Amino acid sequence: MNFGRERQQEIYLGGLRGRKPAVPISAQQLEERARKKMSRRGFAYIAGSAGLESTAVANRESFERRRILPRILRDVSSRDLSVELFDRRLPAPFLLAPIGALEMAHREADLAAAKAAAAEGIPAIFSNQASVQMETCAAAMGDAPRWFQLYWSTSDELVESLVGRAEACGCEAIVVTLDTTMFGWRPRDLDLAFLPFVYAQGIAQYTSDPVFQRLVEERDARSMPVGRVTPTWPSRERPPPKACR
Repeated sequence: MNFGRERQQEIYLGGLRGRKPAVPISAQQLEERARKKMSRRGFAYIAGSAGLESTAVANRESFERRRILPRILRDVSSRDLSVELFDRRLPAPFLLAPIGALEMAHREADLAAAKAAAAEGIPAIFSNQASVQMETCAAAMGDAPRWFQLYWSTSDELVESLVGRAEACGCEAIVVTLDTTMFGWRPRDLDLAFLPFVYAQGIAQYTSDPVFQRLVEERDARSMPVGRVTPTWPSRERPPPKACR
């Protein structure tokens, strides 16, 4: 099927009825729309990167150097974009990448992304720093493919628990991510003095994990003196999660 042509026809026919696309077609315009809709903290965390952000620019420039060359005067009336990966046939060489603390961009967060991926038959990669636990997302995807992104913890027991849960909810691959041994120096977040995890955003995989819950309870039991008074928090602020105290 020619999805691009179908989408074009849908847009142009809508134009005859006075309708324009609700979502911008241009990626730059879409990013600008997101900047206006999202909170300053949310946009800074998702759009920003480390240092001068020159690495992000270099990555984009590397992709720009790749060109798609049309094959002229060839029969392209029948095309197949599918690929076979890990013994599964996928409709296109495309996967939905994990994004941490996605609740700052969409009220349904990871659940909305999982449903969208399932509708197109492409793998969704569950984020280790998700806003919705993997079991909930997997239940909404049916038989659609899904993977799990793993940040290797200092606790091998916790890693084993996370991987076991991923396997149990049908994840077909583990994407091991090694870029956060230390937090990156992210000026946009630092200027706003904002880290989402301190506000219990993007930690659903942890708070729903039985091993993590036990480790936190054990640490609290070791560190909290008898008779200690628990502080109260201002009504307009959310207390940080136990894991971050």
